[in-house]
Amino acid sequence: MKLKLLGLIGCMLLVSGCDKMQSITGSAVKCDNETAKQLVVENFSKTVSDISAERVKELIDSENVTIDMGKLRSTLQQITFNVNDVRTNNSDPNSNKQYCATEFVVKIPAQMIKDADAARVVYDENNIAQAAVLSDLSLEANQLKKEIEYLVQPTDDGKKVYVTLENPDALAYFVRDIAVDSLVKTARQNAAEVAKQEEMKRVAEEDAAAKEYQAVLVAEAQTNFDKANENLNLVWNATTKEVRSQLLDEQRIWLKKRTLECKLESSNAENPEIFRLNCETNMTNERTNELRQKIYYLEP
Repeated sequence: MKLKLLGLIGCMLLVSGCDKMQSITGSAVKCDNETAKQLVVENFSKTVSDISAERVKELIDSENVTIDMGKLRSTLQQITFNVNDVRTNNSDPNSNKQYCATEFVVKIPAQMIKDADAARVVYDENNIAQAAVLSDLSLEANQLKKEIEYLVQPTDDGKKVYVTLENPDALAYFVRDIAVDSLVKTARQNAAEVAKQEEMKRVAEEDAAAKEYQAVLVAEAQTNFDKANENLNLVWNATTKEVRSQLLDEQRIWLKKRTLECKLESSNAENPEIFRLNCETNMTNERTNELRQKIYYLEP
């Protein structure tokens, strides 16, 4: 028996309409009674509709996503049910209650599952097939299967049939999540894209700031190095030509040593350029003090 999933209002109409569909005698109603089977579907339908509406409200708070309720009902109506292999588990000897079970089959459009999977990818969640396994549900060819138990009982006057589902929650919530997730796919993808762009902008701004700061540090180090060189040249040029001649070879060797030593030491540094400049600045300041002493002893 295949019936389309109905919205909450439709379900209420059908339930009240079921009173007129069949007159029941005082005897027990069989589990495979058409009215009972229809009520199984309608009760399940109402459960899915109710919890889907609640889920939409939650999404407004948690993800700031609004889903048109008309679109939700339209989506739910695309899902169909089959009540298969109905069987009677037990009967109440003191009443007309029948304890029943069915292999309840839910057929979901392939595109709906695909859209739900796409929405879940955004949050790195399990896809529908993985979630079905974790929920102990059979999913084959976009059909969900689960045994559902239900109780059937006619009213004393035999004019109505009541059906109570015993274990619909796991399957109902699973169906709800597929339907709602399929509807939030675009919103989630758009939000993810906005977040990605904002993150790229933030990273770009941080990189730009880091580069600017790096440039400032290099400029500062270069200024210090230039000043150290200036002081060294002042000391060098302040002495006589004869003294400079005596120190020239030593000075040339020192200049090569300064360049090579600082280059090697800075190769593994976090900021090689700044490290090199600071190294050369320190060596230059030390050499300036050393030259002052040498010149003092060499000058007549």
